[in-house]
Amino acid sequence: MKEVGLLALRALLGGTFVCAFSLLGEVLRPRSFAGLFAAAPSVALASLLITTFSKGPAAVALAATGMIVGGVAMVAACVVGVDAVKRFRSLKGSVAAIGVWCAVAGALYVVVLR
Repeated sequence: MKEVGLLALRALLGGTFVCAFSLLGEVLRPRSFAGLFAAAPSVALASLLITTFSKGPAAVALAATGMIVGGVAMVAACVVGVDAVKRFRSLKGSVAAIGVWCAVAGALYVVVLR
């Protein structure tokens, strides 16, 4: 039952942060950043807050490090994906970008998280 309560709290807190970040995105220019601010930062912040109170600082440090590793891998995949989709079309370009994400995330996992 405790897990259901934590899940409900995570959903409530995440939704609150999504709304707050969306409002921030609406105020800033250009308005196309609104979706960017509403998505990942708000969910990550809610998740880290819940983890802080339920599992402690050590778990938060591990979760935050994992988020950073995933973010670095995503940037690498996007950089490769832009050119790969232009060069190889959508399916092969997307597969190449996913491959780069997996390779970078795996390498960083071995180096940083292990």
